[in-house]
Amino acid sequence: MKIYSSKTLFSLIILLSISFSSISQNAKKLDHVEPPFWWIDMVDPSLQLLIHGRNIAAFDAEIPNQSIELRSVQKVENKNYLFLDLTILKNAKPGKFSIKFKNGKESFDHIYELKSKPKRKHKGQAVTSEDVIYLITPDRFANGDATNDSTDDTLEKVDRKNENGRHGGDLKGILNNFDYIEELGVTTLWLNPVLENDQPAYSYHGYGISDFYKTDTRFGTNEDYKKIVDVSHKKGMKVIMDQVFNHCGSGHWWMNDLPSKDWLNQWDTFTRSNFTNIATSDPYVSSDDFELLTKGWFDTNLPDLNLENKFLETYMIQNSIWWVTYSGIDGIRLDTYPYPNKYAMSNWMKALTTEYPDFYMVAETWAERASYLSYWNTNKTNKDGYTSHVSSISDYALYYSMIRAFGKDGDINELYKTLAEDFVYGNPENNKVFNGNHDVDRLLALLDGDVEKLKLSMVFTLTTRGIPQIYYGDEILMKNKRPDGRVRQDFPGGWKDDKRNAFTKEGRTTEEEKVFNYIKTILNWRKTALSIHKGKLTHYQPRDNVYVYFRYTENENTMIIINNSDQTYNDFSLKRFEKSLVGYKKGKDILNDTLISNLESISISKNSALIIALDK
Repeated sequence: MKIYSSKTLFSLIILLSISFSSISQNAKKLDHVEPPFWWIDMVDPSLQLLIHGRNIAAFDAEIPNQSIELRSVQKVENKNYLFLDLTILKNAKPGKFSIKFKNGKESFDHIYELKSKPKRKHKGQAVTSEDVIYLITPDRFANGDATNDSTDDTLEKVDRKNENGRHGGDLKGILNNFDYIEELGVTTLWLNPVLENDQPAYSYHGYGISDFYKTDTRFGTNEDYKKIVDVSHKKGMKVIMDQVFNHCGSGHWWMNDLPSKDWLNQWDTFTRSNFTNIATSDPYVSSDDFELLTKGWFDTNLPDLNLENKFLETYMIQNSIWWVTYSGIDGIRLDTYPYPNKYAMSNWMKALTTEYPDFYMVAETWAERASYLSYWNTNKTNKDGYTSHVSSISDYALYYSMIRAFGKDGDINELYKTLAEDFVYGNPENNKVFNGNHDVDRLLALLDGDVEKLKLSMVFTLTTRGIPQIYYGDEILMKNKRPDGRVRQDFPGGWKDDKRNAFTKEGRTTEEEKVFNYIKTILNWRKTALSIHKGKLTHYQPRDNVYVYFRYTENENTMIIINNSDQTYNDFSLKRFEKSLVGYKKGKDILNDTLISNLESISISKNSALIIALDK
């Protein structure tokens, strides 16, 4: 063993201290590099890296790698940012490479990683009318891991007594109750956003994102989210991710150090959006109304993102592609689609579908008329020269028609008239059809507690054209009205101290069990019902509040009869529908599992429905 003098030892300690200090400083040079990693063999080989670190703009950057071309290094008004434009060449291999930063005598490396691009199984659109979407608010569904209810890296702590607070639901809670989801018969999960929402209050809903690349630790980790997708796929199910382009949360890390003033839409004083979705497509819109919709803030804690900034536009597009590639999700639901810059949104759709032509994207388009919605779901350029490239929209026109039709003294003609406007759409079969979600009063509350009307609504939602979606808890008769925290209520049985567990038959009331089985019957029959998946729709003008329509292919035909009236028909004549019944002599009512041998007339009770799978 070599013995050093005290003087020599002291010198070594000083040198080591300086060395470690230098290493530490270099390690801290970059606060953020996003995307955190990328893939080879992407259809678009370009990549723009956001580099954030103290005075990083003073540094030159280079990549001494023959497989990576550094096309440009772009500076913005904030000296703490650089944007590196890369091209990943075809000869690139998976692995790590160095990005070298140098400013005079000062230099450091950042190690970046390229991974192999995962293969996707889909050959056609990932989510189709074969599917039924089940919308879950993760914080309110089930608490599978009580240890992450409150975490050190997030401000708001669990408080289940507060209807607007964190209740502790998480990704493990969803996984723990997959048997229930499977039994119900839905095929696709849509979770309200699960990315980090580091706000001091009202953070449970997920729409105030503070890190676009990180799952909220109160829900789990990125790996936990990926596990949800992997487990779903193993069980033959799909996952839709809820993404937000319009705004971020006030707790986002960049809010303390914006890349540029125009990163956000900023006003002299707080200015709220007018929430007038139709202003985007209105040919006569005033500039004031248009500015309020597209640049006004959703709330004081939701800063409005300015996608006219090309760096931010690229950042958000890449973030979507990153999550699709990383997690293997099957679709994206894009929040408040008409609010951001519509040209940036069109560019996003083109980039996403260029990389993943099979991908499903549904836009939240909250407007009450089909003509408003058609601006987004069109197969041609609009008269103003704009092309949205959106394949699926949220069919609010049909939603409001359902509420009017099945509400008190409702007329089912509402459905007939709304569907008759489908000619305005490019692809109405791709519309997302729903009878409830996290932003409106519970379905049963809107129908004045009438369980039979809720069942009629479910029959229509699950058998009409489009891709159906239902809201968690409606199948067990949750019935709260807004405010939002109440309609996003806890699923009974999702917490250990709950008095009952509605995830099990024993934990449901008699009425809840009847409705659960009613919906379950339709959903599980629907999985193999080709006439519903791929069939055309022919409907007949309702008479006496009875609506009859057919879903049919060349070889399969289903007749749906919805009696929305208080009158029972013991001998309801089918003669009027004989052209749609040609070649069919009998059928089976899938709701009651009964054979029907007479297609001349049929018995139907008041406020009830029949789903008849016809047979030759």
